[in-house]
Amino acid sequence: MTVQDERAQEPRLGVDVMGFGVGEFAYLLNVFEGAARDRSVSVFGAQELVDDVSLSTAGASSLMARDMATLDDDGDLAVKGVAAAVATAMGHARHWTEISLLTPDSMDNVVLLEAPGVALMLQPRLLGTWFVFAQDPSISSSEATFRVVRQHVEQNVDGTAYLVFKSLDAEKHLLIRRDDDSWTLGVPDFTTDEVNETPSLDEAGLVEAIEGFRGEA
Repeated sequence: MTVQDERAQEPRLGVDVMGFGVGEFAYLLNVFEGAARDRSVSVFGAQELVDDVSLSTAGASSLMARDMATLDDDGDLAVKGVAAAVATAMGHARHWTEISLLTPDSMDNVVLLEAPGVALMLQPRLLGTWFVFAQDPSISSSEATFRVVRQHVEQNVDGTAYLVFKSLDAEKHLLIRRDDDSWTLGVPDFTTDEVNETPSLDEAGLVEAIEGFRGEA
């Protein structure tokens, strides 16, 4: 038998990537109530998950086993540490960015959640798991979004990105494509089924365009 070293430091968002199972994720989405939480449920397509009481109960048990939740003085479950940061981001977000990373044969996804005092990136993986890491606080959300897209394009020569920026009551859509030594930004017009493109942007110009397009979180 081994005993966990009590001196071990708790995982830190932004330093360590943390994974959450499907039950844990369902429970964390249920910690808060309100419009922001409902928007998060919609963004993650998680309505069935949050409605499954057995799944959320299993998630709560798993969080306790991982020392990410404890019982408070009233006997209620309280999440802590990284789990508390994730629950807060999902329950109090004011801005959601869905980043679809595309190739001709595949699609991957990243979601950026921005709430007062916390900005997290979440990425889905196998069996309903989600991996979470904090946005670098030294850069803007637009820069962080761009870096995700740039890494994707560097790893996939023919890669493109489709971004959806959401607030509580609105959403905007954006396409990003790499063209040789510049970037092209496209805004789809769903009424005409056309894309209005702005070509020949350098990195700084693209980040500025993303910032202006997404608006304030």
